[in-house]
Amino acid sequence: MKKTLLSISLAVSAALLLTACKTTEPYYSYSFEPNAQIQRAWHRIDAKDIGVEQVRVVKIIDLDCAGDRIAVPGEGEFSDLRDAFAHYWKNAFITDLSSVGMLNQEKPKVKLYNLIDSVKIIAEPTQLQWRIKMEIFSSNGGMLKQEITYNAPTDGLKNMREGCSRLAAGLDKAVAWSILKTISDPRFQEMVQPGLGYVPSMKAVSITSVFQPDTEEDYWKSKPTR
Repeated sequence: MKKTLLSISLAVSAALLLTACKTTEPYYSYSFEPNAQIQRAWHRIDAKDIGVEQVRVVKIIDLDCAGDRIAVPGEGEFSDLRDAFAHYWKNAFITDLSSVGMLNQEKPKVKLYNLIDSVKIIAEPTQLQWRIKMEIFSSNGGMLKQEITYNAPTDGLKNMREGCSRLAAGLDKAVAWSILKTISDPRFQEMVQPGLGYVPSMKAVSITSVFQPDTEEDYWKSKPTR
């Protein structure tokens, strides 16, 4: 009897331990209304006349999916996934700003820059994931680091080719989620207030090691659309 009670006690303890260690439900598993959620987040921010000056992706870390399988929605003219992702992220951000009446690309009171250090694509039987590591800079000297994870569903996954397709299909949500996480951060409020006309420098400690091959002029220079 004592052995039985001990076994039951150990089983219950193990179950409680596993429950305590259980990870949070993946992002895709609950309701996501990017437009509605992003608009609510923007409306909590008291700011106007924001411009998006530059977005750049340093590297795409693609370990399991061939790069050309990750099609960027509406950006088929790009042969380089880095440029395509940067272009898509910038357009999505501009669209969100425009939808809430805060966009002013011609005469902005504050400019935003996004340096996306890396976009990592993970495709495994139990894990389909976008990982976006980035730094947002503003013309008033503010800086905000973000590491965003977006999980695509793995339910009924047949093979990794299908996994790559699911990742590609979830790119727009991954971008929308990264924007929502950024503007929902309380520190972002300070970044979008009119400031001193700061321009991010290549000499900044946080990005020196990332951009050693490039010059400062090359970094902020917009690339022509192909």
